[in-house]
Amino acid sequence: MEFIVNNRKYSILNHELYINYLMVNEYFREHSKYDYDIHFDFLNPLLSKDKIDFDDILEGTKDLEELIEKEEINFIPPGLRIDEHLNENFKISYQDLEFVNVNVGEAIPLLIALTTLLNHKPIVSLYQIEDELNHFLEKFRTYRND
Repeated sequence: MEFIVNNRKYSILNHELYINYLMVNEYFREHSKYDYDIHFDFLNPLLSKDKIDFDDILEGTKDLEELIEKEEINFIPPGLRIDEHLNENFKISYQDLEFVNVNVGEAIPLLIALTTLLNHKPIVSLYQIEDELNHFLEKFRTYRND
């Protein structure tokens, strides 16, 4: 999948995007700082399996692709800015929110979590979103370093 932010083209393999949704789903299920009822229904067929193999990921990816084509799912909120630092990490900005030194592997999950919180009902304040996403990055980085 390709997308454009700030007149710059980015791309991610569709199955990698699906795996990112799995990671964000798990974060909200087990590790979020605040209590949300957030889950992605299109992941249910995969999550209900006892054993998961790569073909299951590819099958789930097809479901995600259909949702994207129908514009029923999107992880890029309007007004998002992505700027690249000299160290090749990113600064991701949305309204008053700013996340700096976000590396490539963190960027897409962060965008998914951001968009999910922005669309959450009841509405989540920008302050709480910032707090939650800083917690998200902290957990994500701790997991990566283990």
